[in-house]
Amino acid sequence: MKLCLLGHPVAHSFSPRLMADLGRLTRRKVLYRACDVPSERLTCAVELLRWSGMLGGNVTVPHKVAIVGLLDGLTPEARLAGAVNVIRCGQGRLLGHNTDSSGFTDTLRESGFTVAGRDALVFGAGGAARAVLCALGRLRARRVTIAARRPEAALALARAMAASFPSTVFTAGRPAAVDLAVNATPLGLLGLPDRSPAAPDWPGCGLALDLVYGRRTAFQRQAQRLGARVLGGSGMLVSQALRSWEFWFGPLGAPRRATLKNRLLERLPCP
Repeated sequence: MKLCLLGHPVAHSFSPRLMADLGRLTRRKVLYRACDVPSERLTCAVELLRWSGMLGGNVTVPHKVAIVGLLDGLTPEARLAGAVNVIRCGQGRLLGHNTDSSGFTDTLRESGFTVAGRDALVFGAGGAARAVLCALGRLRARRVTIAARRPEAALALARAMAASFPSTVFTAGRPAAVDLAVNATPLGLLGLPDRSPAAPDWPGCGLALDLVYGRRTAFQRQAQRLGARVLGGSGMLVSQALRSWEFWFGPLGAPRRATLKNRLLERLPCP
């Protein structure tokens, strides 16, 4: 089976190695290729995927939101998030799905952190942030603040999430002290600036979760200096990959998914 990753940049991505390992562990023959697709070539890449004979692919920065309008259908999860990170192909049709939200939920659950009734802060307003916000809404966080480079984007996203999850207060504004802080920006990825999205005077949080994986980022270092417990993005990377695998090949079941996750994490650099 042929699969791909659409993003820009993708040279840093561990997904090809991860999917190759997953293929060996599940005894499936897969060929997974990372494709560097600048934004101006996304439409062409999607049409090539449609008729390529591939089973599907993953979508990463910066295409998770932009690709939504180029697909033939969306699952409820993708429609709610307004973002896609996995596609399934069939008979010339492309179905978009979102496994970032469930991958983030899996990571929080495995960390022992309870979201319900607590305050959270999310840096970013892109596709990854949308998935995280959906998870926080489902988990009934008390209040969620969105801090983004473009305040108008943060405000629009807060309004959209408030309409979908009325039990949680979503606001856009200046970062404050919270129970949970999430870096859902690409800052810290290899090839991009390694600086924290939080200002130097940010008071910190109880748990800091960075979606960037494979290295200790400026955000993680800052949160650790402020006394936070810090988690990198490797756990979420593997969780969303396993959920993507299930979207393509069918359910693995919770016990087997947990076993595979442990095996795959052994192959990844920390955090």
